[in-house]
Formats: sequence, C-alpha cells, structure tokens
Amino acid sequence: MSTRIPLSSRQQLVPQIIKSHRRKDTDGLSAWLLLIWVAGSIPQGTYLVVQNINIPLIVQPQLFSTFAIIAMAQCWHYSHGIALRKCIAAGVVTGAVAGGLETAFYFLCKLGQDRGTSAATKTMGIVGAVLIVLGLVPQYYEIWRWREVKGISLWFLAIDCAGGVFSLLSLVFKAEFDGIAAANYIGIVVLELGIFALYFTLNPRAERRRQELPSEATTESTALQQGAEETPDWSRHTTLEKPPQEHTT
Repeated sequence: MSTRIPLSSRQQLVPQIIKSHRRKDTDGLSAWLLLIWVAGSIPQGTYLVVQNINIPLIVQPQLFSTFAIIAMAQCWHYSHGIALRKCIAAGVVTGAVAGGLETAFYFLCKLGQDRGTSAATKTMGIVGAVLIVLGLVPQYYEIWRWREVKGISLWFLAIDCAGGVFSLLSLVFKAEFDGIAAANYIGIVVLELGIFALYFTLNPRAERRRQELPSEATTESTALQQGAEETPDWSRHTTLEKPPQEHTT
C-alpha cells in the first residue's frame, strides 16, 4: 500500500472553508458538528498512531482536526459575530489543547501496552469512532431547522465520503483487519450519503417555496390596492378620525 497521503485526506474540509469565506455566511452549517469532530479526532488520532495502521490514516485526523478548527472559527465569526482576532486566538488555543491531549493519550496507551493491556488503546478507537460519526447528528438538526441542506459544502461531503470509502478499502491491505476503524468509516459514509439524499429531496421543495413567495406577496398587494380603490370615501375614516370638513363661503 502506498504511503502517500491521498488528496481526499489532505483537502477534506478545504471546500467548506472556501465556501464559507466567499459567502461570509455559515448559516445552516452546525458549529457543533465541527466541535465534536475536533474532539473525536483526538482519540481517533491517538488510536491510529498507537496502532501504526499506515501513514495516510495517521496523518488524516491531524489535518482534518486542523481544518475543522478553522471552519469552526468561521462559524463563530460569521454566524455569531465574534471578532476575528478572538476567533483566531480561540482556534489556536483549541488546536494546542487538542494536540496536548492527543500526546498525553498516546503515552497513556503506550504505558498500558507496556504493561500488557490494550484496553486504553481500544477505548480511544471506540470513543473516536463514535464521536466522529455522532458529529454528523447536529448537522441533521440544522437540515430539519432550515428545511433544506444549506451552509455545508457538497464538495466537502463528496470528498470526505470518497475519503471514507478509500480509507475503508485501505484496511483490506493490512495483515489484520481493524473492525473499529472500519465501523468508523462505514458510519461516516452512510450518514453523509444521507445528507446527499436530503439535499436532492428537500432543496427542490425549498426552491419552489421561495419562488411562490413573491407571487403570493404580489397577489396580496394587488388585492389590497383594489380594495382601497373600491372603498367609499366615507368608510376610509375610522370613528376616531374626523372626516374632511366642507368649507362654505
């Protein structure tokens, strides 16, 4: 198996970052999705390093976590109006904390292996897999809230989904198949395909609703105008208003 990092591993969240930057808007993109992914990348990265699965899969969560922090900072800035400097500072602190925790977990797992137990390593793998998969749940809430798929980049989903498929296939070339990593990639692929299905189902309906709104507003405005023209002069005044006085000479 080649040890070069696949394109999908290097650039998963880049389309999302570019889209948010160009639109200066992250409505519909869940910041909780990104935060949970950052948290999940810590034990997942620890597990992959300790298991020494292969170079692409070891590097992937590190880059993915970095890009997730950038995308999360964009959500803070664009959707919540937090100052750019504060977002950058918070992103740097988040990255430093994540790196420190992963390093600590690595030595903890190695210590357990030296004592003849792999419980800590397996726990890291399971927790990381669960968090990465569960991270997509808040995005489904955003889809339900907006009644359409918006904010999240479809290019990102396509690249990430393809990365999950190729990562799953790469496990076949290992001497011992890793069920935990396989379950992680399968869960991600299934949930991301679900978002694609919702996009093709909900977005056409949302577009039709947007097209109907101007016509309904025009119809209502026309009806009000016609009603005003047909209203007698005496009925245009409320009882609290004085009708116009006729001046006699």
